[in-house]
Amino acid sequence: MIDEHEWRSVLQVAEDGTFSAAAKHLYVSQPSLSQCIKKIEGELGEALFDRSQTPLLLTPAGEIYVEKAREIQRLKQELVKGTADLSELRTGNLCIGSSRTRSSCYLTQPLIEFHRNYPGIRLTVREHSLWELKEDVLAGAVDFALLYEPLPDKNFASIPLLKERTLLAVPMDHPFAVRFGGRQITPYPTLSFARLHKQPFIKLQESRRMAHIYRNLCQETQCEPDVVFEANSIIDAAELCMAGLGITLVTDMLVRGWRWKEAPFFFELEENVEERQLVAAYGRGQHLSQAAKTFIALLKR
Repeated sequence: MIDEHEWRSVLQVAEDGTFSAAAKHLYVSQPSLSQCIKKIEGELGEALFDRSQTPLLLTPAGEIYVEKAREIQRLKQELVKGTADLSELRTGNLCIGSSRTRSSCYLTQPLIEFHRNYPGIRLTVREHSLWELKEDVLAGAVDFALLYEPLPDKNFASIPLLKERTLLAVPMDHPFAVRFGGRQITPYPTLSFARLHKQPFIKLQESRRMAHIYRNLCQETQCEPDVVFEANSIIDAAELCMAGLGITLVTDMLVRGWRWKEAPFFFELEENVEERQLVAAYGRGQHLSQAAKTFIALLKR
C-alpha cells in the first residue's frame, strides 16, 4: 500500500474524481486501476473513496492516505532535486508552473537559452490558472511557478522578477485609434477608462486576475462598457481585439512578447492602476534546485 504505483494511483483518482479519467492519465485500463485501489483498501481494511458520489469523495481513511501519500511525493521530489544538484546541471528535471500568456510571452527565449546551455536538463512547463498554480506549488508539483504578489500565506517563498503595467488595446479601425492615423505612436498616448462607457469590450473571465482590475476601473470611473465577450486568457482577448471585436485590457509583457500578426493600438490608462509584481514562487522550506536558480537568473536578466 506504500508502493509508488499504488499511492500515485490513489492520488490521481482523488485529483480526477473518477476512475475512468484517472485511468486515462495513468495510461492504464479502468479495471486494472479499480483492482489496484481495491487491493489497497483490502490491506487497510477501509474504503478510500465514497463510490456513491460523483465525483468520488474521499472517506476519512482516504483523506489520511492522500495526505501521507502527498508527503511521500514531496519527499521523493526533494530527494531528486537535492541529488540533481550534484550533477552540476548535466542531468535532471525542471518543471515550471505558468499561465498560457506568460509561457508564450515571457518563457520562450529563456527556455531556448537554458536548453542550449544545459541540454541534459529535461524542461517541462505546467500551464494552469493562477489558483491551480498555487496548489501546484504547495503540492510540490512544480519547482517554481510564475505568480503575482501578494501570495496567499507564509507557506510560499518568492523571488521578484518584474513588474507588469496594464494597458488598453483598441482595434486599429476604432475611432480612438483612427484619430492617430491608425498607426501606433510611442510613447503610448493616454486614454481614460471612463471614455469606454457603452463601448464594445472584451473582459477576462472572473477566475482571471485581470477581471479584478476591470471591476476596479469600472467602479472608480462609474463606467459600464458593453461586454461583448468574456475571454479565457489575455492572449485570446488581444487577438479578438485585433480582429475588431472590441477593446480590452492587456499587459506590457504581452505587448512586448507576443508574436503579433497585426497589433491593435495601445494606450496608457489615465487612471492609476497599480503595477503587478511577478515572482517565482515556491514552497517555503522547499529545496530550490540549482537548475531552478539558474533558470530564474535568466528570467531576471
